[in-house]
Amino acid sequence: MPRPDGHLRTAVASATVAVVALVGGWTWAADLVGSGFDPTTESISALASLETPHRWVMTAALVVTGVAHLVSAWALGSARVVGRGLLAAGGVATLLVALLPLPSRTESSAAHTVVATASFLLLALWPVFAARRDGPPVLAPRVARPAGGVLLVAVASLAVGAGGGTFGLHERVVAALTVLWPLITATGVWWSAGHRLGSHRLRHALGVVLLTAAGIGAGLGATSLAPATAETRNYQASVSLTGDPRSAGDLVAETTFGDVRLGFTGVAPGVRVVPQVRANITDALSRPGVSLASLRPGPEELNTAIRGAAVDVVARFALGALLPGLAVLVTWSVARRRRPPRALVGAAVAAWTVATLGTTAAIYTTYQPSRQGTFQATEVLGTLQRNQGLLGDVETRAAQVTPYLRNLLALSTALQQKYAAGSLEADPALRVLFVSDVHGGNQYSLMRTIVQEESIDLVVDGGDLVNFGTVAEGQAAGIFSGIQSLGVPYLFVRGNHDATSATDTAVLERMARIPNVTLLQPPDGGYREVTVGGVTIAGFNDPRWFGDSGTGSRVKQLPAKAAFQQAFSGRPEPDVVVSHEPWAVEGLSAGVLLNGHMHSTDLEGNRIQVGTFTGGGPLSHFLADQGGEELVGQPSSFDVLTFGTDCRLSSLTRYRFRDVIEGRPAYDDVSITNGDRVDRRAADPSRTCSAGAALSVADVPAAPSATAP
Repeated sequence: MPRPDGHLRTAVASATVAVVALVGGWTWAADLVGSGFDPTTESISALASLETPHRWVMTAALVVTGVAHLVSAWALGSARVVGRGLLAAGGVATLLVALLPLPSRTESSAAHTVVATASFLLLALWPVFAARRDGPPVLAPRVARPAGGVLLVAVASLAVGAGGGTFGLHERVVAALTVLWPLITATGVWWSAGHRLGSHRLRHALGVVLLTAAGIGAGLGATSLAPATAETRNYQASVSLTGDPRSAGDLVAETTFGDVRLGFTGVAPGVRVVPQVRANITDALSRPGVSLASLRPGPEELNTAIRGAAVDVVARFALGALLPGLAVLVTWSVARRRRPPRALVGAAVAAWTVATLGTTAAIYTTYQPSRQGTFQATEVLGTLQRNQGLLGDVETRAAQVTPYLRNLLALSTALQQKYAAGSLEADPALRVLFVSDVHGGNQYSLMRTIVQEESIDLVVDGGDLVNFGTVAEGQAAGIFSGIQSLGVPYLFVRGNHDATSATDTAVLERMARIPNVTLLQPPDGGYREVTVGGVTIAGFNDPRWFGDSGTGSRVKQLPAKAAFQQAFSGRPEPDVVVSHEPWAVEGLSAGVLLNGHMHSTDLEGNRIQVGTFTGGGPLSHFLADQGGEELVGQPSSFDVLTFGTDCRLSSLTRYRFRDVIEGRPAYDDVSITNGDRVDRRAADPSRTCSAGAALSVADVPAAPSATAP
């Protein structure tokens, strides 16, 4: 074997810089973004998106990593030219990833996706083409090519896991593998050139230390990729360990309403708990006389769940910690074509034992009640105890607010007639109440008042009727009976909180049994176009569900939007199209586009975005103020759309009010917009719409090639 050539020290240094820059960059950037960023679910690229605070950190890290790959490709003279070229191309692609960032953390970019994919593929392929039979062992075909194969499989797994709840962690593992192999190669070539670090005994000890550290890291990663589950009768939680040294000794329970952080004295890895309410709790809540005390797990039930989760976490950690040692032994066997020596096997076993037993002992000694020192609750949970009782009897509070709302509507109508009469039709063809994001808040007494006082002909609901996607929740809150009590047609599209999976249709099926409800996209396939007073209304469901990854919302809407467009291709353009999320309706052909989801109002061209009718519902209504001493409720809002005899929108009236649940309603504002500013279609002289026409429904089959959500 010829002596390895190239600039070996430079290769080792540049490859080390690449590892430190990439891993250190995403760690530092995530820390600067703060608690709003979840590295388990969000991608590395999200840290460098145009709307991410401190995006320069991740951008700089990507630039340094790309340049380091270019230097490594130049310095690794022992590798074949083709392989070095692919490594250099991977560095260029990494630079392009930095230069072509995502628009935001939730939006995709075709150009960014292309260069990111190219970067991963090139950095996985280069070892295959860098192999040479007369090169150092690390570049031998029996080592380099299998390594490249493993990297390619890892990169391919990203496509399978895209959109999953742990995609961020998955991507980081794959990125770490691709950035580590140039360092392994450079170090192997450097070693083959006769360079050594200290005595044999020192190198052996250092190897055990490195294997132990790798085992701990792999074990922590295993618990994050496959969290353990703790279950009680009414609750369950996923449990994982975190490798962030700042979280050592911290047990953090993350909820929608804030985090509970318990600080313990010790050096054990932090514990991340994500509690969830099991679906059967809504059945329990619907029973008369149920109390919160009866829902709490008892001490024995809680201890059993904790013990089971602890054993499960340790088992997953142990399996993960085993992988680095196995990888070293397999690599050695393949490279040398014989069994690994006992010393190497002993080092791998020792490293695994220390990593597993040491971490287990640290967890056991740290997370003891006697060692718990601090307690901290954030956001809503931190202030809810000072505002107890606000969530009780929402329906009664809504009924109490009805007189206030009636007076507000009367005053608003009088002012509109005096100062905005030109925008109002004397005899409108149709008056539509547009609401969204009820989120389990039974405020249908308010809605009945609006229907009566505003002479509403039809209600359109943009989705998110419940919180957890279950029928039992809506039944317990009286949602379905409240809808039936309105006495006017109720058109509905599903939101992302109205299902528990992509195929769950239980809420839709329950809504279909309400006499005055029409589903614009029923669960049995196809669509419905509703005509009232001559005005045509169509829509489609949100393909997302409660519990999905919560990322890539814009991309996830594209198949549903395309299926809707294919189904309505060749038909007259609807006057109104409604879906839950803004990205679903953007760019569709219709007189007026309606959406909810954002809990805030917006008016962009002909797209009308309504806020939440119930202020986010009783569970997500409250936000802590900056001082953390008061709970501030989200505002409630609804829109009234008036259509004229020319079948076009003649006026849009928007109402906002707040503090219904708190029992101290306050008027925010009311605004009226001339319909010509929204619905910019020219009047069709062949069409005439008029009030009083009966509701008719036309079934629109899905296109054969379309896949409905």
